Amino acid sequence: MTDQYHIHIVGCVPRSGTTLMTELMVNCFNIDAYTAHEYSIYKEFPHDYQILCTKKPNDIERVTYPLKVNPQLYVIYLLRDPRDAISSRSHAKNNEDKKIWGNLRTWLDHQAIADSLSQHPRFITIRYEDLVSAPDATQDRLLQQLPFLSRRVKFSEFHTVAKPSEKSQAALGEIRPISAASVGNWRKHKAYLKAQVEKYGDISDILIRLGYELDKQWLEEFKDVVADNSDEPEKVMPKWKQYWMRYLTTPRRKLLYRLSISPTFGKCINRLRHGIRTNVRNDTHA
Repeated sequence: MTDQYHIHIVGCVPRSGTTLMTELMVNCFNIDAYTAHEYSIYKEFPHDYQILCTKKPNDIERVTYPLKVNPQLYVIYLLRDPRDAISSRSHAKNNEDKKIWGNLRTWLDHQAIADSLSQHPRFITIRYEDLVSAPDATQDRLLQQLPFLSRRVKFSEFHTVAKPSEKSQAALGEIRPISAASVGNWRKHKAYLKAQVEKYGDISDILIRLGYELDKQWLEEFKDVVADNSDEPEKVMPKWKQYWMRYLTTPRRKLLYRLSISPTFGKCINRLRHGIRTNVRNDTHA
């Protein structure tokens, strides 16, 4: 049987570059199966494929177990300067709500998971800043780490061939040449960032460790800034739901995932699960 590879793209927070990374993958490499937008790693894929590409930023919280049991799974993690990542605003309806999707607590939690997986041979960290400033070099690196891939076009030529879904288009904004113009945009949102640092603590040490700063001098930029945390997206899960997820939903998902990758009956299980779902949009391509 021909090997089937699954590439799943996750991020430090939403707005970390996962949509751009996914569109680059499916447009610039020869990948025969993908999903229209976000797709949980635990969700079944009902079609035959050789290489499947999916993405869901917050699945960084869920990839440890699938990496353990599925030798054909590769995870690409988008790392982005936390200051830019948590202050990036959605392109969708941007003029109406200017929605922010991330906070510093989530970034710190997700980066801790990424640190714990950093030595895993199938966990690949891509810096957003490298992707947008040196796209072709990033593509060359991916070809080395994912040897089953073959190039269709260069990442730098993405805008000439891109055909994103409606949801991906909304997340990306207009299709244009890859640019590093968004790097450093956090300076436009200092009030929010100051409030986040006051709430969750100084992040200078991790910025220095990751190469985003040389010292703590950047904090001087906030000296005369009035903190404003009104834009923070906070979603607090009720305690009962946390227990439900931990003791029922997550174990069930892990079991079904383990069964779904079985070479004997995995395909049948995936198609059965997909068939019994109700009111599911057709968001798969193969």
